[in-house]
Amino acid sequence: MGSSIYLLLSEDRDLREFAVAALAVEVFMLVFIYFCKVYDLSTAMFFAFSLGFLARGKFKEFYLLYPLGCVNRETMFLLSIFFAIHYFGKMETSRYLFGLIYQGAVFTGIRLMIMKIFEGNAGQLIYFQPWHILKEHADHPIMLFLLMVLIALTWHRVSRQWKENPEFLRSALFVLLPLQVILYLMAGKAFEVRVFAEVYPVVWGLMFQAPGFRLRRALTVSS
Repeated sequence: MGSSIYLLLSEDRDLREFAVAALAVEVFMLVFIYFCKVYDLSTAMFFAFSLGFLARGKFKEFYLLYPLGCVNRETMFLLSIFFAIHYFGKMETSRYLFGLIYQGAVFTGIRLMIMKIFEGNAGQLIYFQPWHILKEHADHPIMLFLLMVLIALTWHRVSRQWKENPEFLRSALFVLLPLQVILYLMAGKAFEVRVFAEVYPVVWGLMFQAPGFRLRRALTVSS
């Protein structure tokens, strides 16, 4: 952790970005340690790289990574919804339609393949239990309070200098976060914050867009 703070003070942009990424992994492991699954960290990684490729207009790289993300976790379809909304009217029609058709075909094919492989396993396709989840929240007021505090602190950090953050990240938050809240309430497990791994890179990016610059500026003013 100390090395990450040191790198944040560096004037080297690459070192600062490395520090932000390293710190993000450390915080992820602390926040998402409960109910953690082996694929949670890789989920955040796939979404981080995918969003990075999209933000830089590297669609070929995104298309190559997309199948791997689908194999890792089926929530990769959230990126397809973001793609459909964010790039509507911003791309050539042919490229836009190709992107939608490609992602839809890849996701459907991989999803059907996985379902076929594990069709003999016990369980069901989806656990739809919204009332049970709401009841679990009501039955554990202290945990609910702590969750609300975490949400409030996170939103306070995200909303600071909101307009200075890239439009791409703001758009990603407005698309991905509501969808994940719905999934959490409809088919999740109470207080299982790990289900928000997909939106974690977006939130982190909004919280620490330029941490090195802001931290050095604060130290300069205080001195």
